[in-house]
Amino acid sequence: MTVRMTVRLLFSCELLRIETMQRTKSQFSRILALDRQIRAGNYPNCILFADEWEVSRKTVQRDVDFLRDQLGAPLEYSRERKGFFYSDENWFLPALNLQEGDLVNLLIAVKAAGQYRGTPVAEHLQSICGKIAELLPEQISVDPELLYAGFSFTAPPTRAISPPVWKALVRGLLSRRMLRLHYAGKQKPFDVCPYHLANLQGEWYLFVGFDDSADIRQLSVGRIDQAVLLPKPFAVPETFDAGKLLNETFQRFAGDNQAHAVKVVFDKEVAPWVLERQWHPEQKVKTRLDGSVELSFRAKGLFEVMRWLLAWGCHVTVKSPKELRNMLNDEIRAMAQKLQTAESE
Repeated sequence: MTVRMTVRLLFSCELLRIETMQRTKSQFSRILALDRQIRAGNYPNCILFADEWEVSRKTVQRDVDFLRDQLGAPLEYSRERKGFFYSDENWFLPALNLQEGDLVNLLIAVKAAGQYRGTPVAEHLQSICGKIAELLPEQISVDPELLYAGFSFTAPPTRAISPPVWKALVRGLLSRRMLRLHYAGKQKPFDVCPYHLANLQGEWYLFVGFDDSADIRQLSVGRIDQAVLLPKPFAVPETFDAGKLLNETFQRFAGDNQAHAVKVVFDKEVAPWVLERQWHPEQKVKTRLDGSVELSFRAKGLFEVMRWLLAWGCHVTVKSPKELRNMLNDEIRAMAQKLQTAESE
């Protein structure tokens, strides 16, 4: 059954897990609150509104000026009621007009963004979606089952990211200034040139360069304990191509600067499962006469590739590179030895 629910409540349930959205002291929120009071016939004034929002009267006066001069509100002051009112009651703040299908799609996107709860990214998305919710009509018909029962998103556990670290990284990227990082497992801090931020399989990674080297390294943002923005500027090399870099990344790990040509063959028994997914952005697939499947791609770093292949067990054969085949042999022998040790205990 279709139930009439406020858009504001729907967004708060998905983003904040509380019954009502928290009020902020941004100008955007103040103007919306001021508009609601005026439209309700409460005749708000600068003194009372400033006290309610715990801001200065000059701040509220700037909000009033913005509402009148920038948004074109027919705002007048009643000396008798000692407050503001609209001389034209048919005037409304600019609003978004969405159909029910548009709203559902938007809320699905919000729910998908919930994978990043607890990160600075989620906080910004929460703020942006909250503003969108404020601009939507007060009431809209929507079936809650579409949101809470019909759609789900899951993601692997992610490392927590410090907001000050995130802020410093973004500033370094935008201003092209070097960063001094304190990284987990490293005794001393080191300076880097931040080239690119990427989210791989739910984890954030920073791709950096160094002053004295042309190498590019991949750092886990969750392992950065502290980031200090330095005054020293840097220039991103003309040869740096984030798209190409990520196309040669397998899952989360880009590894070193050497790209390996990987070629593996999957047995006929697992071929349908291999063919139904894209495992690499630039993979090449070949179905062989015996029903097996040959998969080839280029990847920087082989550790993630090895872990992925282990999940297929005896149904996969590594053709190249030899280094990957040796890594798998060493890992399988170590696993077998541990199993034998466990059985003898």
